[in-house]
Amino acid sequence: MVHVNGDVTTCCLDEHLENRLGNLRDTPLAALWDGETIHRWRVAHLEGRFADSGPLCPRCNWQSAGALPEAEAKAWVARRLGAAGSGRG
Repeated sequence: MVHVNGDVTTCCLDEHLENRLGNLRDTPLAALWDGETIHRWRVAHLEGRFADSGPLCPRCNWQSAGALPEAEAKAWVARRLGAAGSGRG
């Protein structure tokens, strides 16, 4: 979610920027989207560790919104870990 001032957060419900990743005036969107922080939060979210998914996530009642089927989630994590190991991610 990109706010009008350029702040980027993980969720459209994050109006107070609790899961703020950065600002587009300072960091390209690709760097924020593929950054280490959001990667850790995504993996934690996929594993159901919402307390480790960003400050807002443990209190959210939409934790399953947009959930991938388990096989797709595991494939995404495997691809992401492979890209990180190859220096691409």
